[in-house]
Amino acid sequence: MRTRVKFCGLTREPDIQTAVALGVDALGFVLYEKSPRYVDAARVAKLCAQMPAFVSIVGLFVNSTVPQITRILSQTPISTIQLHGDESWNFALNVKKIMQRPVIKAVRVNEQTDWDEVAHYVHQLSGVLLDADSSVYGGSGHGFNWEYIPSELRGKIILSGGLNVDNVKNAIDTIAPYAVDVSSGIELSKGVKDAEKMRLFLEQVRG
Repeated sequence: MRTRVKFCGLTREPDIQTAVALGVDALGFVLYEKSPRYVDAARVAKLCAQMPAFVSIVGLFVNSTVPQITRILSQTPISTIQLHGDESWNFALNVKKIMQRPVIKAVRVNEQTDWDEVAHYVHQLSGVLLDADSSVYGGSGHGFNWEYIPSELRGKIILSGGLNVDNVKNAIDTIAPYAVDVSSGIELSKGVKDAEKMRLFLEQVRG
């Protein structure tokens, strides 16, 4: 099974056009105001106005309420919800039920990660994204030890955290994740993507 790819933290139309032309599977938009890659609902709607079919539009939320998520979804073409804060598993399941959209829940990995819990919920949600443990919400750009991930879960998760052109092939060879999610690893600066890094990243994934 091929590894799917999401480019996250998009803020500019040229970057989106490049990503789509390269054949990325999903585009991520950060709806967390404290992030340097934050875009509001109106901006997301404008950026995605000419989006072709079969490209998923993912909205990244951090500790948002159901009414807040509902309001943003009503103003944008977001097709998938990513919860990247301290949301509980039950909250994620509730959002999936209420919104009738795919929901991804991020888990910050450390030595105390409850892998039995991850295994219990991985099929109840549309995806579980594993990221580095950090006090920073919405992704830190740092990696974590992939050896923490139990072998039986590796093909079911979305791998994130510090991925870039130099290590993504090794990540896929080692973990064979369902998908990979990258933001800072394909950037010139925060929120500004590098077309050549995007191309090389996808080239490494497709290997």
